[in-house]
Amino acid sequence: MKRKLFFKKILVSILLTFTFIACQKEKSKEESIRTVSTVDIDSLNPYQVVSSASEQILLNVFEGLIMPGVDGTVVPALAESYEISEDGKTYTFSIRKGVKFHNGNNMDIKDVEFSLNYMSGKLGNNPTEALFENIEKIEILDDSHIAIHLSKPDSSFIYYMKEAIVPDENKDHLKDIAIGTGPYKIAGYQKEQKLVLSKNEEYWGEKAKISTVTILISPNSETNFLKLLSGEINFLTNIDPKRIPELDKYQILSSPSNLCLILSLNPKEKPFDDIEVRKAINLAIDKNKVIQLAMNGKGSPIYTNMSPVMSKFLWSAPEEQADPEKAKQILEQKKLLPMEFTLKVPNSSKFYLDTAQSVREQLKDIGITVNLEMVEWASWLSDVYTNRKYVASLAGLSGKMEPDAILRRYTSTYAKNFTNFNNTRYDVLVEEAKRTSNEAKQIENYKEAQKILSEEQAAIFLMDPNIIIATEKGIEGFEFYPLPYLNFAKLYFKK
Repeated sequence: MKRKLFFKKILVSILLTFTFIACQKEKSKEESIRTVSTVDIDSLNPYQVVSSASEQILLNVFEGLIMPGVDGTVVPALAESYEISEDGKTYTFSIRKGVKFHNGNNMDIKDVEFSLNYMSGKLGNNPTEALFENIEKIEILDDSHIAIHLSKPDSSFIYYMKEAIVPDENKDHLKDIAIGTGPYKIAGYQKEQKLVLSKNEEYWGEKAKISTVTILISPNSETNFLKLLSGEINFLTNIDPKRIPELDKYQILSSPSNLCLILSLNPKEKPFDDIEVRKAINLAIDKNKVIQLAMNGKGSPIYTNMSPVMSKFLWSAPEEQADPEKAKQILEQKKLLPMEFTLKVPNSSKFYLDTAQSVREQLKDIGITVNLEMVEWASWLSDVYTNRKYVASLAGLSGKMEPDAILRRYTSTYAKNFTNFNNTRYDVLVEEAKRTSNEAKQIENYKEAQKILSEEQAAIFLMDPNIIIATEKGIEGFEFYPLPYLNFAKLYFKK
């Protein structure tokens, strides 16, 4: 009898152990998002972030005085509210109380002052955005109010206040230690391997529902897809549309990405210094064929540098039809055929390569040989985006919340105008829109500026590709934003 009781106790103990382990596994599953990024983050220093791939992750860690809303509006964040003076030159912010940094310290007005001075280049560094050169003075009014005085009115300034607020005591370690106020903090980072985010239990707002987000750094898109199929990851962005039929066991989310994919033909390099040559290349490319090959039809053709999602500001372009025969005729008259050039293609996403292959095949039909040069992301940022060392390149220009941030990329004075576009009338239009508070005038100017980009063939404007995301079934709460932002804090597992 005692032996039977003994074995019953052992059996119950074993069953309880297995139940506990199963519960722990289920709990672990429900507390973890596992995903990948094809490129590493640019920096732990939020003021040195360049790529949209970095920004979309680090917006979970760092917050500004405002944050982006899903409809493109600004949402109060570390500032509870703000006021703009009648002349448009002074922005006064009421700073939120009860905010803690990830190191446990309280955020105070001095941290805000330091961050604003840093981003505006008033501490011996360069401004983090050219727009911040317009900041004349940062003035603390009391322990909860701060005023930013601008040299000139700027209608787009408020959108840039999503720039990170960081603790002043970390000023000498911004590259080494990431300390923000966001719903997630960085729990671990191994360069070019992985980034781990953990839930900020002391977050001032609505806390994240999922405890841990692990982002593996994995440059190969096919490998990443297999990681999803195997269950190693349960959240994957930038899905190849052609692979959707393989994902019947997963949830598929899709939306326009507010990204402009362009083929930039450097006007400082022959033969693309000739506008007629650039126009001929544009005529030779059927954008719908590119979208079909690269995105399985999931994208929208564009005719200037603005996505259709920016409908209020979008210039209504005349219908554009590809005409390869006319393109060939123009190039023959200029005695440029046969032609050959190198197209630099960033390796950060497979759709760049698919797009490049479609462009190459279409140009081949009119006597142009396109040599594809796949470029590591870091090298592309350095060689093309920064130093403008290229003849032709594909580029994905990420969407922003306001048109100035999109269109100023083509102004002659913009430091990162890698397309080398230069048009005085264009510069004036964008500047005037920036300085007026009259929205009707802004819309008028922005539309005329887009028309100039098209007429002057500032680039070959190809498409706004849909962003396609696959998740494990049961993951809910994902929201699309008009700028790169993976808001992990909104995600949860459906019970």
